[in-house]
Amino acid sequence: MASQIMIIDEHEFGKLMRKIDRISDKLENLDLKSNDGFKEKWYVSDEVCKILKVSKRTLQNMRDNQTIKFRKSGKKIYYKASDIEEYLNKI
Repeated sequence: MASQIMIIDEHEFGKLMRKIDRISDKLENLDLKSNDGFKEKWYVSDEVCKILKVSKRTLQNMRDNQTIKFRKSGKKIYYKASDIEEYLNKI
């Protein structure tokens, strides 16, 4: 398949990049905890620390040691409720 090169002026490129940035911001700000379209509840790190009664550093160690499963989206880290339950059943 042949590649195509498209040339656009700097102003139009700037507009396109701003749109991409807005879309990216909206995706990062999605509230996975609201459970819209998801079958299961998701928690952020602060909530998991409270549930497990551990510090942020301990939770970081648990991620590093693969003791608890997590997903990362942008800069945020999310934990699925069933993964937290699975961890609690193991201890």
